[in-house]
Amino acid sequence: MNDRRIVAGVALCALASLLSACGTFSSPKHLYENSFLRPPLEVPPGLALPVTSDNLGIGSVTGASGVSPEANQTVLPQFPGMRLERDGCERWLVAQAEPAQIWDLIQRFAKDRNLPIMHESRSQGIVDTGWRDVEPYATAATAATPRVLGARAAYRFRLERGMHPGNTELYISRRAVYEVATSHGAIWESAPSDPEAEARMLRAFMVFAGAGTPAGSTPVTAHASLRVDAQGNTVLSFQDSLDNGWRRVGLALERIGWLVKDRNRSQWTYRVQQAPAGGGKPGFFERLFGHHPVTRGPVYLVGLHAGTAGWVDLYLRKTDNAPVPPAVAEPLLKPLYEQLK
Repeated sequence: MNDRRIVAGVALCALASLLSACGTFSSPKHLYENSFLRPPLEVPPGLALPVTSDNLGIGSVTGASGVSPEANQTVLPQFPGMRLERDGCERWLVAQAEPAQIWDLIQRFAKDRNLPIMHESRSQGIVDTGWRDVEPYATAATAATPRVLGARAAYRFRLERGMHPGNTELYISRRAVYEVATSHGAIWESAPSDPEAEARMLRAFMVFAGAGTPAGSTPVTAHASLRVDAQGNTVLSFQDSLDNGWRRVGLALERIGWLVKDRNRSQWTYRVQQAPAGGGKPGFFERLFGHHPVTRGPVYLVGLHAGTAGWVDLYLRKTDNAPVPPAVAEPLLKPLYEQLK
């Protein structure tokens, strides 16, 4: 009898605890009805509220002033001394400049566009670039080839003298290949010619050569050129006065590592010699097992002459004042040209 009372008491206590526990958990409905809105958190100075909208925002291409960077640029600007010619699908650029000036601009343009130069021939006026990866949609043939994995393009710049004296014509041709997936793996196939891509490159070169100068202004041309004159002498011409050019050449010779053995400002000449590899210092094993004579290059004369208005002509000659053949002079003067251009 007592056991039954104890069991009943325990059961009543458990039931009471259960009912009280249920009363402590309110239903979500009650929580929602008793909730209230709190004021939004304050954003510290210098910070912005995060975007909580689900809408996809489209940013505007504007500068700090709220104006597009190209808003003030002329659409299809014209440049003095340059024009595009067209005959059917073929286009070319006609410039009122000497071939040597356009040649130098091609070198700078290729460097600006990250186009590696693989072959060049000054006598033929040809510059060939290496292959460069391009977007697959930039290759015309990919529209009919949906399984394109990649594309590459290479360019050839070809110069010809114009019909009128002082004019130079520039032609740009483009070769392209694209990588397609087959059942046997990926293969490279040639793409058909793309005159529109060639026209875009011609236009880009014209804008680069004009340096954004609108018609009616003075165009920006190359400040140095390396050419062979009518007498077969290799001439490096750069824009400067003779006095200032003398100082620049002396500094440039030191930068490219040539040894200045003598200088004569009254005759505007430098007596120079190419420094051997390693600066002429013997290596470790040479010092250990005995000194070996250092082989040095031949001695040359670098002479300066006043050229056309505002230009200086630089010649490379042998010590007996005989001209250096162009095949030898051009590779020697190319580092000097890079310093003076």
